[in-house]
Amino acid sequence: MAEQELDGQSFDLVVLGTGLEEAIIASEAAAAGKSVLHIDRNPYYGGAYASFTLTALIEWAVCHRDYRQVPVVELLVGTKTGREEESQQQLTDQPTFVIGKNSRETAASILAKQTTGSRVSEALDRLVPFATNSICIDEPDTTTKALLELLKNDRNYQIELAPKVAMCRGQMIDLLIDSGIGEYVQFRGVEHNYLVRDKGVERVPESKEDIFASTTLSLIEKRKMMRVITTVADQEQSKSVVGQAGDVQFEQLLRDRFKLDGKLLDAVLRCVARVGLNESVDAAEGCRRVQRYVASMGRYGRMAYLCGLYGGGSEIAQSFCRLCAVAGGTYVLGQDVSVEPASGSAGFTVSMGMGSIKASKVVMDSTYASNVAPVCVLSRAICILDAPALGEDTTALATYVGNSGIVSMLYVTQATMAAPKEKSILYAWVEGQLSENKELLCSAISATRGTASPLMTLFMETHSLEACSPMSDDIKLTNAPNAAVDLDSAVVAAHSVTKLILD
Repeated sequence: MAEQELDGQSFDLVVLGTGLEEAIIASEAAAAGKSVLHIDRNPYYGGAYASFTLTALIEWAVCHRDYRQVPVVELLVGTKTGREEESQQQLTDQPTFVIGKNSRETAASILAKQTTGSRVSEALDRLVPFATNSICIDEPDTTTKALLELLKNDRNYQIELAPKVAMCRGQMIDLLIDSGIGEYVQFRGVEHNYLVRDKGVERVPESKEDIFASTTLSLIEKRKMMRVITTVADQEQSKSVVGQAGDVQFEQLLRDRFKLDGKLLDAVLRCVARVGLNESVDAAEGCRRVQRYVASMGRYGRMAYLCGLYGGGSEIAQSFCRLCAVAGGTYVLGQDVSVEPASGSAGFTVSMGMGSIKASKVVMDSTYASNVAPVCVLSRAICILDAPALGEDTTALATYVGNSGIVSMLYVTQATMAAPKEKSILYAWVEGQLSENKELLCSAISATRGTASPLMTLFMETHSLEACSPMSDDIKLTNAPNAAVDLDSAVVAAHSVTKLILD
């Protein structure tokens, strides 16, 4: 709809940003009979959950990302040839392009520049000003050749900014079913769950059949795992165990009651219950997490999680946007907006170019607010590999347990339509600043990829933003994706906002 057609109109709700939380809120408000205007200043859907082709990812990093939410992006390109030589190459040895928080002026001039070349040549031109590694500067032809080879399959990649999966018996899957979106959004089962340590990669035995069939567990270890599966996964038995243990942490319960340590402890604590390094989880909550995991297995096969095709989070966000549009919502993309209190009356004035709209309530992605500060920091890595590291036609979750931290990982291939044949993508993320966690991320990737070599690795630091001063009760901010591997927290956050704006 043209801006001129919107000028002067009034809406019950204006939503800024098309991330997953905003999309859910907009669809539910429209379904409740509210008039909704949904705006995104970007030319794409998904916000912090967006997925991109390779060239679009480079364009996002240089031109479209919010520098407060993602202050640092580093792009590393593999250039060595020969499998043996590549397998020995360290991520820190590769050409580096650093697009830091002080690169805004350079990015602005690139965005304003009129381009007439192909999308591949545009991507290369956009990276050149940010070269920092001596190989990039001294051997530009080598770097360019490596990039051109990688970008040949540009459109066969769907790279997610915030990869997540959906628990089979989780709130996201229930919401998709209830809304009808589940009838056309496509998923692939996450077939494997791996524990990764510097010694190697081991599959986590998730069922009695897995435990009996395992060739890496001793007889004593199998008995211990069976005891955990049969006791903790049963609500009545776990309730009795927790009552006897008293007020203890889940880790302590596993150590004392079930005598778990080493890789068995890591498998249950980190890979199944998903307890973070510094996370405080009591015995009761830990048992509930294991029960949800086990209950999810069997709903759609033997796996506990589903992974969306074509870039899951972005596809789901777009589906909720379509649902909002069907219910009467209005959409505007690629328009800068500002929000001010309406003069002389309640509500707000939302300005877009030459047009202005009146809104009773406003929900916005926190990057649309002017006075915000970071409250939570994540370090992420996206590594494109030249071969399938954990299987050719499969999807897997992995957890790296190192001496200095724990890293969550998602591995995808052509099975999710996210990578071309014979290639794979390994996502890794951990809480904390990139300067403190880059070495940890590199260790996690190196321990998982085996003989597969990195073709390109993107590191970034992402911030959740929070208002620095009190805001009107009729303005609600949404959150950036958190460190959880599944999408349920986004559903919970969206529903809490929806309840407030509909009351």
